[in-house]
Amino acid sequence: MQQADLLSLYSFMIASRESDIVEAELVNSGEANFLASSKGHEGSVIIAPFLQKSDWLHCHYRDKALMLARGISNEMFLYSALCKAESHSAGRQMVSHMSAPELNVLSLVGPVGNNALQATGIAYAIKEESDNPLIYCSVGDGTSQQGEVLEAIAEAKRSNLPVLFFIHNNNLAISTRTEGKTFFSRPDGFVDSFYDIPITYINGSNALAEVAKAETVIKEIRTNRTPQIIVFNVDRLDNHSNADDQRLYRDDAELELSQDQDPLNLAQKYLLENGFSIEEIETAKKQAIKQVRDSIDVARAGTDPVSEFGAELPLNEAVKNPRNEYRGDFNSEERFTMLEAMRQVFNEQLANDPNVCLLGEDIEDGKGDVFGITRGLSTKYPGRVINSALSESTIAGMATGLALAGKKPVAFIQFADFLPIAYNQIMAEMATMYWRTNGGWQCPVIVFAACGAYRPGLGPFHSQTNEATFAHIPGLDVYMPSNAADAAGMLNAAFKSGRPSLFLYPKKLLNNGSNEDTTSKDVAKQLVTISKARIVKTGKDLTLVGWGNTVSLCLQVAEALEQVGSEVEVIDLRTIKPYDKQTLLMSAEKTGKLIVSHEDNLTCGVGGDILATIAEYAKKPVKLRRVTRGDTYVPCNFPNQLDVLPSFEKILTASAELLDLNLEWQSEESEDKSLLTVEVIGTSPSDESVQINEIHVKIGDEVNSGDVLVDVEASKSAGEILAPCKGIVEEICVEVGEKAMVGGALLKLRINENLVKATNKPKKPILSRKIGESAASDTQYVARSKTTIVGMTKPYFKTGSRVVTNEELLPNFPEFTNDDLIQRTGIHQRCWFAEGETAVGLATDAACEALEANKLGLHNIDLIICATCSPEQLQSPSVSCLVLNELNKIYGEQNIPAYDINAACSGYIYALQLAQDFLRTRPQSRVLLITAEALSQRIKPDDFETAFLFADAATATIICGEDNLDECMAELNQIYIGSDAEDGSILNIPTDTSAGITMQGKKLFSVAVKTMSMAIHKCCQLANRDVGSINLVVPHQANQRILSAVESRLKLPHGIMFSNIANYGNTSSCTIPIALSEALAENKHQKQIALCAFGAGFTAGAALLTQRA
Repeated sequence: MQQADLLSLYSFMIASRESDIVEAELVNSGEANFLASSKGHEGSVIIAPFLQKSDWLHCHYRDKALMLARGISNEMFLYSALCKAESHSAGRQMVSHMSAPELNVLSLVGPVGNNALQATGIAYAIKEESDNPLIYCSVGDGTSQQGEVLEAIAEAKRSNLPVLFFIHNNNLAISTRTEGKTFFSRPDGFVDSFYDIPITYINGSNALAEVAKAETVIKEIRTNRTPQIIVFNVDRLDNHSNADDQRLYRDDAELELSQDQDPLNLAQKYLLENGFSIEEIETAKKQAIKQVRDSIDVARAGTDPVSEFGAELPLNEAVKNPRNEYRGDFNSEERFTMLEAMRQVFNEQLANDPNVCLLGEDIEDGKGDVFGITRGLSTKYPGRVINSALSESTIAGMATGLALAGKKPVAFIQFADFLPIAYNQIMAEMATMYWRTNGGWQCPVIVFAACGAYRPGLGPFHSQTNEATFAHIPGLDVYMPSNAADAAGMLNAAFKSGRPSLFLYPKKLLNNGSNEDTTSKDVAKQLVTISKARIVKTGKDLTLVGWGNTVSLCLQVAEALEQVGSEVEVIDLRTIKPYDKQTLLMSAEKTGKLIVSHEDNLTCGVGGDILATIAEYAKKPVKLRRVTRGDTYVPCNFPNQLDVLPSFEKILTASAELLDLNLEWQSEESEDKSLLTVEVIGTSPSDESVQINEIHVKIGDEVNSGDVLVDVEASKSAGEILAPCKGIVEEICVEVGEKAMVGGALLKLRINENLVKATNKPKKPILSRKIGESAASDTQYVARSKTTIVGMTKPYFKTGSRVVTNEELLPNFPEFTNDDLIQRTGIHQRCWFAEGETAVGLATDAACEALEANKLGLHNIDLIICATCSPEQLQSPSVSCLVLNELNKIYGEQNIPAYDINAACSGYIYALQLAQDFLRTRPQSRVLLITAEALSQRIKPDDFETAFLFADAATATIICGEDNLDECMAELNQIYIGSDAEDGSILNIPTDTSAGITMQGKKLFSVAVKTMSMAIHKCCQLANRDVGSINLVVPHQANQRILSAVESRLKLPHGIMFSNIANYGNTSSCTIPIALSEALAENKHQKQIALCAFGAGFTAGAALLTQRA
């Protein structure tokens, strides 16, 4: 360091003191509210000259001079004091709790000491960097006794981390005296080292005289990459804060003596003694004061922040768009269990992203995690799958630091029951980081923990879920899968989200092997939408909601209720926070009854929040229940454990009450009480099955208690199953090499009846409907005797995004000009699919727009009809079913009837007729009418008859029964449909897409004009209405010459016939809804509207609408 640098350090000390004075003035004037003075601590600035750009700082709130020297401006401190929007936290953090990502100054912690473990995580991340960076971690003498600080020092020593632990020792923890009560100041005096880390003592009151000591310590860290401790002895020259009065615990003599230790006075003296003139010193002092004072007006002119009602980094499109969800290939024969799927996800993430690392207890090989999830990964990725100290707080704190340093850590916690030890870092640091720094820092940590019960041998500290405790924390996502596909998809989503996440996986489900519980091996592609629940089973009478272990219980209940005709919807919440309110509300409104079941305890559980949401926002009354663990703990006694947890019996009982069913339970007692069934047991709570390696007994053998019956191999280890009591083997229920299900029968022993233990035998439910009540659903439709009115909303449409002009197509026909084409067809351009676009995709988009515009969900739709004459690849499934499949991904699965019709260009009107017929007997229902056409791929580029005409589009219109007419823009008064069959020689669309559309234009022209005109006449006759009463005609946009001829034939005033074919071309069944939508948008509609069409077949149709006010 140059001699001149001393004067610079002095300037920062002056600026710090002046900033404290200014902040005190702002507090006293009421402009600011809090002050934590750095007076007496300014000397920590002597660290600054020895820091490099790549170093990191996790400062103490009295390190103001050091932070100024690092580059944080005077204005930023005052913005922070005034809580302005321009402050580093947008007014969220307290004064002096600074943050500057651009300077590697980390966000100061509120709970003092929380920075220490984070510092070790950062040190771990930067240790091997070529320029030998370090991290400065500053705490107070009182804070130095925090458990996490001591853990951090121990971790730094264990792992040889480049951390400078800098302790501001003013002998006061607010009012508590610390001398003789810290790891460095003990009853017998000061020590030279701690955990064999050297301690350097610096006189912080005369800091400029101690610069060489600071330089030596920092050089030692850079050279040897090992931790060092500096105890910085100072005197606190001001109150702890403006809310404190130190005269209450410090006498006048002590306070007067402390003023002799003012670092500014001693620094000035040192400068004078080392060749600086009083003029130089005064000039530096005045400049520093002026710079601070000039900052006041700048800070006062800052803006007030806008209130922020969320604490999370916004979700990116990849994880919030339901269309991106992929849960694997259900038909794949090669499957992964949940355990295998999660292991493979970690393998893929480690392989593809060098910043991913795993940290936890026992996760290195050969153990590879207590459940085997990380088995093989530390061997494959050395140094990135790391065994931690046996301390959950160290795991969480280091993971936070790793994340702040740019890594993507996964913090493995062996059981959710141990999460309280890590709670401080999760709640106070990970979850708050993005919010409290206004996005300056992000903390993408995944905390990964096993949870749940339902297995023998578990007790109160290996079997709880505790999800509600963590769902209450703003800024933290909480997940719990019930199967392998969701486990893989949600784990991938958590990595993609960049948000701090708690991933709770039920250990009972790790090795489940059914097709539904497993997933295909392409886990790298699997992705689950964050905050999107999954409708596992659709129904209309009752909604059951669960997550984790309770999902399978809900499915069992649903299957039981099907026996009496009750259709139950089962929803797997999956993401506990943020959870899917929309899907839950839609289902609750549909069924009118909802039960939530979870393993966590009752009071303040997530189920209570869900029920409150339904009660607050549902548009109709909903009966609500919870089935949860009571407000108790999970006992080790297995029958007692099952008693306190949600069960099939409890959920079915609650369901029967809501459905008003009779329910009795029939015990399945064994008649032969001297015959004991010995059950298969696993070696671990995660075992679903075990392999029988050797059977040591045969039928007729007498066994005693403790005798080995079989050798087994489970997922984690091999073991033996022993005889529970004395008896004679009467039946062996397994074979060598067999995979036997845990809980299944192993063998049967003939025993003394007095030895039979009382066990909880399963009971069989006997369900029935109460006498005199119909088995029909509460939501059954009742036909009305009168003819009801049907209405329709405005149509919504999507076209292909590739706009093709006439000029692009003319090179194949050099004898024609653009004017020739416009004269013949009226078409200037047409819309074709761009790469990747499909009719199903456009139809899905149009349907979403229609639903959203009308504030409806998919659950509000009772039938889907799709009119199409050009399915792209498949004749089956129908386009309507393919669209419904896509909509289910967005809105949640709904069991809605869906079918296609093919009436070519008349398809829209034919579909209107079908929708009207359906709704006249179901006035409370709605029909989603879709049209979807993919015609550009069926054009022959060298066929003049078709090359210029056809285009691609899709539309969606909601047709409503009488009860929902207030949603409609028009009423359907009359529909006419007809046909004049021909063999397709004039107009046809072959099933072979490449064969192209065949059309004889001249023959078609006269037929089309005649037929469309006749259709309108017939429709008006049926409605007893004159054609002249029509204010607007919206015809099928076949060809402008046809439209003009129809207008003339009907003797309609010019302008009554709407046309937009110039911009879109002929999109077959889509043309009428597109034209109607644009006519309405242009305010061309009048009271009476007519639709008319003609299409291949030949088909024809017309409809009369009355516009609603």
